[in-house]
Amino acid sequence: MTDENSNNIQNVMPIEKIISFLSYATMGIVGFIWLIIAHLLKRKIKYFLLYNIYQSLIISISLAIFKILADILFMLISKIHFLDFIVAVINLVLSIKIIRFQSLGFSFNIIELIIFILLSYICIGILLGRIFYIPYLTDFMQKILTPKK
Repeated sequence: MTDENSNNIQNVMPIEKIISFLSYATMGIVGFIWLIIAHLLKRKIKYFLLYNIYQSLIISISLAIFKILADILFMLISKIHFLDFIVAVINLVLSIKIIRFQSLGFSFNIIELIIFILLSYICIGILLGRIFYIPYLTDFMQKILTPKK
């Protein structure tokens, strides 16, 4: 990270933290809307906010693509007669809700719980004004957001 970007992280305004947090909490929707508003108003977005908006969008798009590909793969594998039992067992294990909040009306399976913990960890860091290193993704984000000389 360059010195300029390091200084921006130390001087994060509360609104940037809130927008970054909401961007992760809504899987990038708030961040995408913020990008559109900033573009229409011709405002420059600071590195911290831009980084977190892009990262939340990449994470949510990656999760959606992974889900679609996994569904297609399971569908294809379940057509093979001797592998359909394995797919059924995997679907059963993944559909078991390990944490339930009856009063709030939602529950988590193991994959949803892992994603929730990861995003909660990132969101806590955002509220502290930090950017967390996620292998490959952080390197990709720095390559995108670092100005060309």
